Amino acid sequence: MKLASSSLLNNYVELRPSPLHGFGLFAKKDIPKDTIWWKSKRSNVLLLNHSHYRTLQESHVNDTMDNLLNIASFYGYYSAKLDSIVICLDNARYVNHSHVPNSGAPSNGDPLSSVSLRDIYAGEEITEDYANYDACPWSKITCSDSFITYRDSVA
Repeated sequence: MKLASSSLLNNYVELRPSPLHGFGLFAKKDIPKDTIWWKSKRSNVLLLNHSHYRTLQESHVNDTMDNLLNIASFYGYYSAKLDSIVICLDNARYVNHSHVPNSGAPSNGDPLSSVSLRDIYAGEEITEDYANYDACPWSKITCSDSFITYRDSVA
């Protein structure tokens, strides 16, 4: 597997309006199959673990906390390896869903990176199949089948 340069997002992708949903990430140049095009550091993500989530659920509900949970729902995915909901703080949060993705988790199971599953051509939108993300055993706030169906229906 080939690892791209240190500034992966800026090197390989750009944010643009998406025909799939809102905004999306598009390849700035060809990305060969098996290239890690996104590799996060823990400083580029917010990890919401079970204890954090339980504290939020048990605390007073207000608009700010609702917004945090909505952000986790919309821009987060669960990682069983980290037992946390991973909220992308960089533009990787704009990867849209497809049942025929061109990107996904690397074979080593690193929950903080994405790899091209096939050659991705310049101008092509980067997509992942949300159904391949781990199911969160303690929360239903991350992508669900109904959310995926909704996003596909608006494309």
